[in-house]
Amino acid sequence: MISHPTRHAADGPAAAAIGLLAEQGYDATSVDDLADAAGMSRSTFFRKFGSKEDVVFADHERILRQVTDRLAETMLEPPAAIEDAALLVFNHHLRNPETSRARYELMQAVPALRDRELVTSHRYERAFVLHLLDRLPDAGTREYTAVAFAAAAVAVHNALLRRWLRTAPAQLAETADRDTSAELANELRALSGIFRPALLGTGPSAPASPAVVVTVLAGGADKDAILRAVGDALD
Repeated sequence: MISHPTRHAADGPAAAAIGLLAEQGYDATSVDDLADAAGMSRSTFFRKFGSKEDVVFADHERILRQVTDRLAETMLEPPAAIEDAALLVFNHHLRNPETSRARYELMQAVPALRDRELVTSHRYERAFVLHLLDRLPDAGTREYTAVAFAAAAVAVHNALLRRWLRTAPAQLAETADRDTSAELANELRALSGIFRPALLGTGPSAPASPAVVVTVLAGGADKDAILRAVGDALD
């Protein structure tokens, strides 16, 4: 069974700020308003988050560090490690549904936040690529395959995440979050199955190409002489 721990305490101030932005509107909310919602002074807000845009994605800075640490410590084979890391990110959203949906609403209304989301997705993708290149056998010959697999894993993650975000909470059954997480796990496992032979070199061996052997024999050579000549040519 997949469990979803409660929200990390460090995400509380950012969650309060994101909730206020979604409620009042991005442009209508001042930094002073956000600092009050987060329970800190204006100067502390700037030191901790930097800007309104930064606070919207503040939790992802922590999650990205978790992903990097998880990948550095994992003993899983590379494709399975990417599956595990993608699920870590997805389950963070499941633990924080109000914040994730508020951020999604903000991104629909503020183009700059959509651009920032693309940058954030690319950072996860880059972390996946770096892990693959560090752990894959003969990684130098598999760079583009690693890039393709990382991009595909992020795309599958984002597609299921957006579907979940667009579903109103009232429409979700009690088990919907767990089912969605399990669905993502299955999709990532299937994706790994497609890429695994190219990533790990474990696919079926290609059939040997037919060989053409040319040898010159004296006229009237017997069968044994022909076989010896062909064997010598193949050697």
